[in-house]
Amino acid sequence: MTEVGQDVILWSFIYIGVLLFIGWMGLRAKKEDTLSDHFLGGRSLGFLVLLLTLFATQYSGNSLSAFPGRAYARGFTFFVCVPYMVGIVMGYVFFAPKLFRLSRTHKFVTPSDFIRHRFQSKGLHILSLVIFIFVLCNFLLAQLKAMGNAFAGIAGDNVENVYVYAVIISAAVILVYELLGGMRAVSWTDALQGMVMFVGFAALVVVIHHSVGSPKAILTQVAKISPEKIASPDLQGCLKWLSTFLLLTFGAPLYPQAIQRIYAAQSGKSLRKAMAVMAFLPLFAVTAVVWIGVTGIMLIPNMERPDEVTFRVLAHLIGLNESAYIPVVIVMLAAISAIMSTADSCLLSLTSIIAKDVQPQQGGDESAEKNTKWVPLYSVGIMVLLCTGAILMQDVTLWSILELKFETLIQISPAFVLGTLHNSDHPRAFNAQDILRGLVTGLVIAVGLYVLGYKFVGGAVHAGLIGVMANYAVVTVSRHLRLSQVSSQPFY
Repeated sequence: MTEVGQDVILWSFIYIGVLLFIGWMGLRAKKEDTLSDHFLGGRSLGFLVLLLTLFATQYSGNSLSAFPGRAYARGFTFFVCVPYMVGIVMGYVFFAPKLFRLSRTHKFVTPSDFIRHRFQSKGLHILSLVIFIFVLCNFLLAQLKAMGNAFAGIAGDNVENVYVYAVIISAAVILVYELLGGMRAVSWTDALQGMVMFVGFAALVVVIHHSVGSPKAILTQVAKISPEKIASPDLQGCLKWLSTFLLLTFGAPLYPQAIQRIYAAQSGKSLRKAMAVMAFLPLFAVTAVVWIGVTGIMLIPNMERPDEVTFRVLAHLIGLNESAYIPVVIVMLAAISAIMSTADSCLLSLTSIIAKDVQPQQGGDESAEKNTKWVPLYSVGIMVLLCTGAILMQDVTLWSILELKFETLIQISPAFVLGTLHNSDHPRAFNAQDILRGLVTGLVIAVGLYVLGYKFVGGAVHAGLIGVMANYAVVTVSRHLRLSQVSSQPFY
């Protein structure tokens, strides 16, 4: 193992100690033993903590492992993911302000609480739960794999089983501080992780410029090594970009952990300010991480595992410039922080859904709110299952795991976007029947096309986007026909 690898692992253990201390502080700050206090931190996240936890959660193992890996495979054209991340923030505008106000009035804890309250449909509630659980399991599995890839990349090829140990240890640490402090511990650790990531991204830009060269110099070298990776996209490629932008804009804000941060905001003003700042962060953060992948094309051509490119490139930079040592260590810690911050959020959301929505409840919502005794068992069980999956799927790329997630998650979009337009008693409100018809239609089309091998219709449009367009169309037509029937009935 290289010297930098040893130092990163040493600092990682120190960092783990800090995370566990924050978990203990979260335990001391608990005000009551309820689901909303554990999973939403007492709905008390102010502007700065909310901003940093959103930032740390959005820039996850995907941003620092899958995104550079994709840029390594695709080349300069993958810089298009910068507007993708801006689009995600734009997507919140369609429903977040109204959803926050409803969550305060009706004490929502999980995303499906809104669906159950707004539409009063058992079938729609169950189907939404299936989607949320699938997405969270998928995302948490990806983060555990990203953590394994991170330490495997840091340690290099000479150390055996690093991937397995990294998955197990990181999962255990997340489990401990989350069980201790719940959302408070998660949001406070996210705030720390967000600050480390911001410093790391800034250091990364400086290190690459001084150690490798200017963007123009790197572009020139990439053109010699892999000229196809600097080619301009054709019309089909541009359509695929637009398809991906729309998929992320309407899908990513529906992550359960993101919705729960809307619930946990201290006020509507804090939420609006955090979203406004978040819209500008991708211009800096995503550009930095994708630049790693492009630099990797020049420094380490023909890598077998693109997901490890971030850590291979950073280790390589040390040999080029000794002064890059400290910045590289910071960037590596930032990458580890990003992965852990998303993994802990996924685990918290998944456990809340199991405890609040799946577990049989007696005595109504007030009784369910105090039913926390099974939360540790659910969290441990989830982690054991997904750690096992991450270890068995070591050779599967992160991107292939993530692909189907958005195709299904985006199908729940009409429930939140259209469901928050009107109160349920409004004469033109969309009802459960409308939303359920659209959701089933969208899922059948999206998953059906994907399973049949048509991930992109016409080579450019995502199966999930085709599904959600049909979804919105069916919902709209269903409401129109229902209202037409009502207006055509005679009044007696």
